[in-house]
Amino acid sequence: MSLELTATVGEEWVGERIDRFLKSALGDEISRSSVQKWIDDLCVRTAEGLEINKSSYKVQLGEVFLIQIPPKPPLNLEPIRMDLEVLKESPEYLIIRKPPGIASHSGPGDRSVSLVNGLLYRFKELSQLGGEARPGIVHRLDKPTEGLMIIAKNDFAHSKLGELFRSRNIVKKYLAWVQGSLPEGEGVIDLPIARHPNERLKMTISPKGRPSRTLYKILKTVSSKSGRKFSLVEATLETGRTHQIRVHFQSQKAPIVGDLLYSKNAQLFMSFGLMLLSYHLSFQDPFTGENVSVTLPLPERFQKFETGIDKF
Repeated sequence: MSLELTATVGEEWVGERIDRFLKSALGDEISRSSVQKWIDDLCVRTAEGLEINKSSYKVQLGEVFLIQIPPKPPLNLEPIRMDLEVLKESPEYLIIRKPPGIASHSGPGDRSVSLVNGLLYRFKELSQLGGEARPGIVHRLDKPTEGLMIIAKNDFAHSKLGELFRSRNIVKKYLAWVQGSLPEGEGVIDLPIARHPNERLKMTISPKGRPSRTLYKILKTVSSKSGRKFSLVEATLETGRTHQIRVHFQSQKAPIVGDLLYSKNAQLFMSFGLMLLSYHLSFQDPFTGENVSVTLPLPERFQKFETGIDKF
């Protein structure tokens, strides 16, 4: 059964290609190549019924597009060679670095290559507890987010590692460049998060949402020549809701740089990607009792962004 989505053109997208506009409007889980294929297959039309058959079509203010998402194709579970950095390996689990721009696993409307394909190519044993489409996946990172993930090699390990997350006995820290300044030098954002009532791929702050807590610390603030402020922030998750850091920072008028889903001017920073890194994990190994701590250095793209802030 197909699914129909709606997208309306705002001022910031006037004159842009329709494939770029729809990629932003539909969220991180949808790839631009998927959008282009839908256009080629005549799955996109205006509210007036005009079929769009070119990805280069320029959108206009207020245009409403209807996207008929085709039925899901078979799961893409082919092993595919992928350059994966392994930071720690034990008989029960792995800690890897997920590259930015690749989904942890296949998502709605997107069966493009995911981290799972690379895991299946490199590792013979992966847990199946998370379901057929998610071998080894204990927890996930958003498609544009880079950083540390724990991968389970068997179902028993998956169960034990999953308990670490459920009991909050694992420290998860992120680094992010945000636009603007968060209140004070450090603080807590304690706001409930729920699925957005109108935009199914987004989350939002809602009194009906699940409790969500993010601790943050501003590491540095830099101003561009035009007066824009950007802050490098460390965020520690006390809960693990979908898009939690992204939604919490956006709620404070400090969206993450390059966030196509929650920032209005994200297209200015598209060459850098989403500036969010899962850079630190620490926990007590449930199998050996040892204290495990893994920390990533700042990626080159984070450093390039900082050195080029003046031009923004």
